[in-house]
Amino acid sequence: MSPVVPASSSPDLAALFAPRTLVFVGGSNLAAPLRYHREQGFAGQTWILNPKHQTLGGYPCFASVEDLPSAPDLAFVAIKREAALEVIAALRDKGCKAVICNAAGFSEMGADGASLQAQLLDAAGDMLLIGPNAIGIANFLDPMAAMMDHFGVANPSQGVAIVSQGGGFLCDMVFCDRGLDISHLVGCGNQAKTSLAACADYLLDDPRVTAVGLAFEGLADIAGLRRAAVKALRLGKPLVAIKFAKSQVGAEASRSHTASMAGKDAAWQALFERLGIVATDSESEFIETLKLLSAPQRPKGRRVLVASASGVMGIMLADHLERAGFDLPQPDPERAERLRALLPGIATPCNPQDITMAAWNDLERQTAIYRELLGQGFDLAIMGQNYPREGMWDIAEYSAQVEAMGQACRELGVAGAQLAPLVDCFPADARQHTQDQGMAALQGLSESIAALSHAVWWQERRDVLLEELPALSLAAEAAPASAQHRAYDEAEAKRLLADAGLTIPAQRVCSADDPRALARAAVELGFPVAVKALDARLLHKTEVGAVALGLNDAAAVTAAVETMRARMAEQAAHIPLTRVLLEAMAEKPVVEVLASISLDPAVGPVMMIAGGGVQAELWNDSQLIAAPFTRFTIAQALSRLKIARLLDGWRGQPAADRHALLDALLNLAHCAERHGLQQVEINPLFVGQRGITVVDAVIQG
Repeated sequence: MSPVVPASSSPDLAALFAPRTLVFVGGSNLAAPLRYHREQGFAGQTWILNPKHQTLGGYPCFASVEDLPSAPDLAFVAIKREAALEVIAALRDKGCKAVICNAAGFSEMGADGASLQAQLLDAAGDMLLIGPNAIGIANFLDPMAAMMDHFGVANPSQGVAIVSQGGGFLCDMVFCDRGLDISHLVGCGNQAKTSLAACADYLLDDPRVTAVGLAFEGLADIAGLRRAAVKALRLGKPLVAIKFAKSQVGAEASRSHTASMAGKDAAWQALFERLGIVATDSESEFIETLKLLSAPQRPKGRRVLVASASGVMGIMLADHLERAGFDLPQPDPERAERLRALLPGIATPCNPQDITMAAWNDLERQTAIYRELLGQGFDLAIMGQNYPREGMWDIAEYSAQVEAMGQACRELGVAGAQLAPLVDCFPADARQHTQDQGMAALQGLSESIAALSHAVWWQERRDVLLEELPALSLAAEAAPASAQHRAYDEAEAKRLLADAGLTIPAQRVCSADDPRALARAAVELGFPVAVKALDARLLHKTEVGAVALGLNDAAAVTAAVETMRARMAEQAAHIPLTRVLLEAMAEKPVVEVLASISLDPAVGPVMMIAGGGVQAELWNDSQLIAAPFTRFTIAQALSRLKIARLLDGWRGQPAADRHALLDALLNLAHCAERHGLQQVEINPLFVGQRGITVVDAVIQG
């Protein structure tokens, strides 16, 4: 049978996943990889590059690249790094299409290794390159293994592709007893050329791949991740991620409200949400989520039926599900009456439904019960059940209720799952029996509840993001944002924002050493006025006494400047007071908003919206959005803020101008993009009944 080559991806990528000829480069360290390769059942030609042997592992050896019968599709290189460079260059010249570089000691080792990695890229030339420091690839659908060790033989008809930066994570995926059908294992290593995202993008095209799991510490190919996410949304195949070593929002923004409020992993979380990627926090959660999202029927909503043969089990599951935001509707009166005729006399119609041991192992009766229960309209049916250890009860006695629920779920189009709250109480044959009924077999209470939440979130999020695919696609193809490097004082920052369409107060820039000019400018603006020290290094003026508000005459202005000079000499002696900004006082707003755009070094532009003013960090009421920034997405984020009630008018107060606020936030995003701003923060942005005003702004180029 010929390998399935995804039609819509680059044909060259097939050399990594479905090669016809494969050469291993190494020596005794290839014993386990060759055994795995043979047992996995590769149907193509296999050669070994080793000048000291005639055969290794039953495969013919060749002394040099030039001696190979022809150019191989794929080479697995497992020799020391310096020698690897020479061999890879020779393979390139031979016409090899792809290489997996298992050799380590490259960029993961610092500056010296980074130099060698650059040489590796030169040696690889046009070849596809996985690695260096890569454990390899196993394809279980079109049998092929080029992995540094033995990862188990499997032959699923379909499954989940797992693409990981590190090999240890892939070990855990095959070591665990969780029953996840895996289609591919990919260990990308340093991602010097062919990225984790590019592999995911390719694998999504395979109709036998049901979902893709991503595990990584770092990812430079954010554009590739965006493209893969757009494809996943379009195809309806979930991307599930576990991200290690999550980044801080913007190294240069460390002194801003944005950085202190967002937290170290906020930018990645925002990016995952923007792209519809499910973010998980543990290996167990990652696996259970992939299992549920790869089931034949996925939950489409939050209406859940819980059933068990134990009242305590059902109540426990119901407690956790309700806390996670699921609904457990009770049977309506007519249905409850019909259920009483079906249930054992000791059972009460309810949700969670205790079937009781009186109906144990009665397939016909239980099928009728589940048909009636599910007829009320549910998105998901869960059976809670822990299985005994081997040598105790015969687990065949557990089969009736599983088959009954499975049959009812199939008939009524309801997603079904059997959940063992104790992770080690779900043996492999019971899991397989559950999956044979078309239901997901979930293990562990907390990770299973998280998986259920993720599955519903993904369905809801995908429905929203399908409407935004054009914007997401454009963002995936856009050139990466690059920051300029210049400092802006507040006057310059506000003029830049005014040019972008935001409203700023009337202002004058004056020398702090000219009292007459100060008085004249204040009169021209009209009282009351605000006076602020003007220097690009002043990010939080209030803390160093560099701002005075509500000044009602010229004398108050000149006095405020002298007081400011004295305070700054104490609190910010390195910043002399030479210039000040005079502004007309803005009218009292309906609500104050903090708005910022940060260029995160890992994920690109992110926008924060929060309750504003000096209480911004105290309230910690914020939403973070990753690019692209659309009016719809910004409006959704606004609606999730606590201050949304103030925007709509709280307890008889007037409503704020939400349309003007949305315009301002979009203009802010466009301004940051157009000028390559690394950080722009408005705090506060006054939102009135009509219009907005930028009261304070900080820009770091």
